[in-house]
Amino acid sequence: MAYNGSLGSRLQAGLLAYNALHPDVLTRYGATLLNSRFDSPAAIAAGIRAPFANFGALWGAQATVRQALRPYPQFQNIDTGAGGGDHSGHSTYHSAMLRLEKRYSSGVQFQGSYVFSKILTDADSYWIGGAAMDHFNRRLEKSIGQFDVPHNIKMSGVYELPFGKGKAFMNTNSVTNFLLGGWRISGVFTASSGQPLALGTSNGLPLFAGTNRPIISTYDGWRPATAGNKFDPAVDRTIQPASFFPAQPANVMGNMTRYNPKFRSNPIYGNNVSFAKTFPIKEQIRLDFRAEMFNATNWARFNMGSLNLQSQTFGVLGNTAGDQGNSPRQVQFALKLYF
Repeated sequence: MAYNGSLGSRLQAGLLAYNALHPDVLTRYGATLLNSRFDSPAAIAAGIRAPFANFGALWGAQATVRQALRPYPQFQNIDTGAGGGDHSGHSTYHSAMLRLEKRYSSGVQFQGSYVFSKILTDADSYWIGGAAMDHFNRRLEKSIGQFDVPHNIKMSGVYELPFGKGKAFMNTNSVTNFLLGGWRISGVFTASSGQPLALGTSNGLPLFAGTNRPIISTYDGWRPATAGNKFDPAVDRTIQPASFFPAQPANVMGNMTRYNPKFRSNPIYGNNVSFAKTFPIKEQIRLDFRAEMFNATNWARFNMGSLNLQSQTFGVLGNTAGDQGNSPRQVQFALKLYF
């Protein structure tokens, strides 16, 4: 048994948006005025002025009120992420680990492990993501990690059949030793929780910041019930219909965290089986045969489909290969000669 924890600070990220507008600007002026030209009658009436002499000539059709109000109106976005200058990311990881291993003289080996863990972060990976939804309140970006897997189980075993030379049964007959001796059966089973998911929205914000997030009223009950607790991709939804969630007015900042720890992709199961035998030919020559099955039980793991609230196919799977998240059963055979 063991505990493992780590803290990451100054992680490379892409959260900073130094040329974004404060959300108070949207409350004060409204989206319509922000998207209008800086020299329109409405903008002039609101007290908007060109931030520098040739502002209109520089920006042309993009000389909007919101461009004029930017901290650095002479620039577009100031990218500190792609150049490696944004090191504002932070993460914490905690896990409890249990590992079991047992070997028997009868030719049986077993290994098993279980990990219970949690990761919180605002920088999921080295690859730069989008800027913070609100540059002036980047604490909103801290959430359960995109790659958080709270439960992870792995088990493997090897069994050498007790037949043939050096074994308990049929150990004297060379014919039976050639046919039945040297067989090994092994298997690997894995099971892990799905990763947390997030909803998307097509409603943007005129603030030059990161992607907006939806408005929600609860983090519970997003996954609908299925008939007989068996998911049918042709009938069942992967998430409640859009009507389950509150109205999504345009130009309103969402309140959802980056990922919902209670709504995850489907769990992952793996079950691989191998049958192998060594055929002794001469003292230094042998032939190995292997038959292997990957996803032996042919379990199907379905993806989640579109999770954009404004999508016509929100939470609905189609009849495409992309709706399945794993490979079907695969069987392979191999012969290897050692000499």
